Amino acid sequence: METLERMYKDSRILFQKGEYYNCCYLCGYILECALKYILQTYGKKRDGQSYTVNDLKAFRHNTVKLNQALDDWLSVTGGISPAYRLDCRRKCPYIFVGIGGYPHWNPEYRYGDHIKWYEKEYCEKYMEESKYIFQFVANIVTGGVR
Repeated sequence: METLERMYKDSRILFQKGEYYNCCYLCGYILECALKYILQTYGKKRDGQSYTVNDLKAFRHNTVKLNQALDDWLSVTGGISPAYRLDCRRKCPYIFVGIGGYPHWNPEYRYGDHIKWYEKEYCEKYMEESKYIFQFVANIVTGGVR
């Protein structure tokens, strides 16, 4: 959770300073950290075991595989509150899916390969989605209702 909070805070600072590319880069990490936090804190693997730090490290930065693990946990476990379902496809289409023919977030773009990350308007979409993600996790942590 600490890394999630740090990435969230730093992305806001970068946005205010007009550093849109690096802001988008951090927004993707916000999603990655959120998925890892939910899985490690609440999730169970198919064998019923809890996720370990090493399990989550094996996912590397693959938000698609992390989201699939979350979906798997929720589908095989009866009675789990929908409060844990972070609907990445619907709620984070810019970061998770990619919009307008542009790719989804990937840390490999850190070298300047995602041309839309330079644009304020595109970055604003990442900012909106990362705010949703942050609030989603904060509600889980505090036991709040969304």
